[in-house]
Amino acid sequence: MNKKDINQAPGYFDRYIGLVPDQTIVDALIEYAASYIKKEQPNLEQLGDKVYAEGKWTIKQILQHLIDTERVFQYRALCFSRGDETHLPSFDENKFADAANLDHRTVEDLLEEFDYLRKSVIMMYDSFSETEMQRQGTASTNTVSVLGIGYTIVGHVIHHMNVIKERYYPLLTNV
Repeated sequence: MNKKDINQAPGYFDRYIGLVPDQTIVDALIEYAASYIKKEQPNLEQLGDKVYAEGKWTIKQILQHLIDTERVFQYRALCFSRGDETHLPSFDENKFADAANLDHRTVEDLLEEFDYLRKSVIMMYDSFSETEMQRQGTASTNTVSVLGIGYTIVGHVIHHMNVIKERYYPLLTNV
């Protein structure tokens, strides 16, 4: 299924969905998987704990945020695909970031975790029928389809990589 087949997504998801090229959801999940980020690994490691403004996340915090968000959205997609009508709660990305202990983590192992997680998401979406992709549910008081969640997952990664390139890369000395 393609973006044009999305039957329901909150308007603010458009900023993510709009970043995804016109391709099937599984192809998009594959193209913007860990390999999309891993090719930037040397720059990400060089950035270390640098931030472009006070209060902004470090690269490791951004990577952990991508992992956390992907897990939350994967769970939502699974619930809705199975017809679960439970209204799912929102999550506070800043509380998640503050609570994550990243002192012992490296960019490399965060990317490895993201790789395993994305493979799981790809397998899940590859298993969905068109009917399951069109099912909807409510999360954080917003109605969204399973397909809409999938494209949001992909666009979320693209969005954060764009932010890194635009706002963090100027902090590097050799880019």
